[in-house]
Amino acid sequence: MRRTLAVALIVLMSATTVGAAENANDWSHEIGLYGWLAGLKGTIGIGDVAEQPVEANFDDLAGFVDFAMALHYEARGAKSLFLADVSYTGLGSERDATVLQQPVKVKMDLDQWIVELGGGFRVSPKIDVLVVGRYYNMDTGATVISDSGEDEQGNSVSTGWADIFLGGRYTTTLGTKWFAALRGDIGVGGSDFAWFGQISLGYMFSDKWGTALGYRILDLDYSGNEGVSYLRYDMAQSGLGGSLGCRF
Repeated sequence: MRRTLAVALIVLMSATTVGAAENANDWSHEIGLYGWLAGLKGTIGIGDVAEQPVEANFDDLAGFVDFAMALHYEARGAKSLFLADVSYTGLGSERDATVLQQPVKVKMDLDQWIVELGGGFRVSPKIDVLVVGRYYNMDTGATVISDSGEDEQGNSVSTGWADIFLGGRYTTTLGTKWFAALRGDIGVGGSDFAWFGQISLGYMFSDKWGTALGYRILDLDYSGNEGVSYLRYDMAQSGLGGSLGCRF
């Protein structure tokens, strides 16, 4: 918890001071919606359950997605920038099982939030140095429902932690309409180690509207809490993604 608060404080100070010397009229803004067709590869352990290997591509997970959303905002000045990002994924499945020789339904859910807040220094129009904080929250739960639907028992575990990242981004134009970007960062905090990478290619329909396709990976190595709330999460989320954005 202390590490989470320290990360939040450092990022908040960076984000609020990085552009203090610039005139508000010199800033441009961009907001966009995006989707990330991510697969999972790694290991996970919850409570007293031993760590289990996980390897699933997006096609394997698509049938279990209840709801997903992602939003990105960025403000850029001549020498500094501010960015914020929030994504949510809800997974759920229901299967038939037998407990004490009685037929039951087992419903399993996973809700994941990733919130990003940070700032940076623009070394040049193409190169940015970034200081970013990310907060992760995972709610996992399992509910056993009797065949009659009258009896219901369940258990859930909620875990949250934060990391601070140092990284960079390179952006270049390809002609008058196309652009490309490469971003990477590494961090620690609540995680033992974490890193993020993204490469994308985009096209501007007009001065305001554009779209992009890319590939991204987020790798987390985390262990925390104790007893039944213990979570061991050593996982890479990676896959293709697309976005639609507006500049103003």
